[in-house]
Amino acid sequence: MKFAALPISCLMMLAASSAPRVIEAQASTSSTQTYTTEFDGNENPLSEGGAWTHTGLDWTKVAKSNGIAYGTQTGNDGYNDSYAILSGYSPNQSGSAQVHLIGSIDASCSHEVEILLRWSDAAHSAKGYEVNLSFDGGYAQIVRWNGAYGDFTALGAGSYPGLKNGDTFSASINGNVISAFVNGTKIAEVTDSSYSSGNPGIGFFRRDCGAGSDFAFENFTATGDTTVRPMPPTNVTVQ
Repeated sequence: MKFAALPISCLMMLAASSAPRVIEAQASTSSTQTYTTEFDGNENPLSEGGAWTHTGLDWTKVAKSNGIAYGTQTGNDGYNDSYAILSGYSPNQSGSAQVHLIGSIDASCSHEVEILLRWSDAAHSAKGYEVNLSFDGGYAQIVRWNGAYGDFTALGAGSYPGLKNGDTFSASINGNVISAFVNGTKIAEVTDSSYSSGNPGIGFFRRDCGAGSDFAFENFTATGDTTVRPMPPTNVTVQ
């Protein structure tokens, strides 16, 4: 059997296709951590199957009942805020909740709800960022807890007058930028690089008036960004 001679152009194409090729390999993955709760059932302290923890002995704990989570602080013992935190979150994280607000809180008395970011605790230490909102929206604060009881640093403030029952309060940290929002409107933002890890959570503070359930959370969603950025190009030779 005879074979027809191939044109020179075809021979060149075959040679090129059989030569080693160099490609660039990159890796990039993205996923999101999410925990959502409607605070069903009754618990004191808040646990939800171990999802929430509280190790600090110098502060009070969070409870839930009737579809809300609230603080157990009496208001007589200074800065022993009630708090609970989640675990296993990446540094870039956010929290969002609908506020439960009764219509008759003593205006002369502090009541706050708090979203915690990059939080960690031990028996006598609580560290992280507290983003709080007052019951009347008259002020919002971003505060860094430094560890010991009563040791905190105010980093920035804002306000959202006319806060209502059912409004959405949220906060996020991305890199060193901490932001607070009500109904999607940014009300405060600061930068701080003190903490590079920790977990989201919730907290509550009040003085000696009313009850913890007067200003509380009806639900809560925590989100973590676990995006892995592309690796530097790697040359791979393919035969």
